[in-house]
Amino acid sequence: MKGIYMSARKRTRTNQSTELPKLKHERPKGKTFEETALLILGLLASVMLGISLFTLNTETGPLANLKVLLITVSASFAAYGINKVSVEKLAPRAALGFRLAGFIAVLGMSVSGTGMFIGSLSGIIYPDVQLRVLDHAGHEQTAFIRSVNDAALISARVAPQAQNVTEEIETKTSCEVASSCLSRQGNGGRGDVAIALEGFAAQARSIAAAFERGAFDREKLLADLNELNRDYQEILVDADQPISARRAALQALHSEMTQKASALREALPLTLLSGFADELRAGASIAGNPAGTQRLNAFLRGLGDQLHGALGDIESDDLTPPEFPARPGMLDSLRYIADFAAIAAVIAVAELCLPMALFVIAYLTMVWEIEKRSPAREDTQDVELDFDGLIDLSPVPDRANGALDRREDLGPSSRGRS
Repeated sequence: MKGIYMSARKRTRTNQSTELPKLKHERPKGKTFEETALLILGLLASVMLGISLFTLNTETGPLANLKVLLITVSASFAAYGINKVSVEKLAPRAALGFRLAGFIAVLGMSVSGTGMFIGSLSGIIYPDVQLRVLDHAGHEQTAFIRSVNDAALISARVAPQAQNVTEEIETKTSCEVASSCLSRQGNGGRGDVAIALEGFAAQARSIAAAFERGAFDREKLLADLNELNRDYQEILVDADQPISARRAALQALHSEMTQKASALREALPLTLLSGFADELRAGASIAGNPAGTQRLNAFLRGLGDQLHGALGDIESDDLTPPEFPARPGMLDSLRYIADFAAIAAVIAVAELCLPMALFVIAYLTMVWEIEKRSPAREDTQDVELDFDGLIDLSPVPDRANGALDRREDLGPSSRGRS
């Protein structure tokens, strides 16, 4: 029985060895799954890229459309060609041990896939990115209007104080001219201290007059700015209009708001008042009279601190309207990739993950075929008989009563040897 089994196993191994075809990468008839998947992915990628480029293109006309079409076709064909060569040509060579083929395949698919991913994603999310950019500009515009309103309130509160400062300086100037009450040198007259006070009084009168002149203009300009800001927000959320039309309307509104803001800065002389407060705190220097200089500067510094406290933290930069955002580019869209993570993931799967997966599948399939057909595997691993192998065994002789013939199976018995 043992000899019969061994001979059957050898015969089975011999039959399998002779029936195995030679190591050859034979292509089945018709298109394989990899070829079909690459073709479908290539077509879908070209459609997505075409939509993206037409969305990103700012030019119009037949020539612009032809340019977009040529870029779409050339880029899609290049990506499809790289994926096809990588899966069908370079994957088998990498499986045979040609490592450079695998490196070139992975590098080429990564570069082409990344380029197609950026191009497709940028155009598909571009309208929403523009809306987010304009919405951010709208928030800045609202913050500017809020600062303008705060400045108008401060201006209404500071105007009387500016007038009070003017009156205090004029009163102190008259006192100095009449009796030298500040310099304490002589009995009046227009000395150095009086001349310095007269200069500060002239500036204070000019600023107080500017507050009075701009009172009516401030109210009108502020109302106009608030109305323009409301129109800005209404256009921004108007989903019935395309983003290009909304952008043009918002840009026109922003230009008008900039003009109104410049006029309002002139009607709100807060910058002049802030600079005058700094001059008061800096004081003046009277030659030959250090004591009079000290008393003069103490008087002026008190007035400057009073104006600074009334102005608060309003700065001139707060009254400068923000710039209208430029039209975002392709790479600007990537800054908002987190907001469109789901779309980015789908495009990444189509442009990068699936071609890479097909390459890995082709590579592993070829490695497995090589492993199965390797002569070393046949020499070192016994063929395990399955049910087909058992059927192919020679019939076992039996005796009349169905028992095995021990002499054929086990050889002569000990009784025969004796």
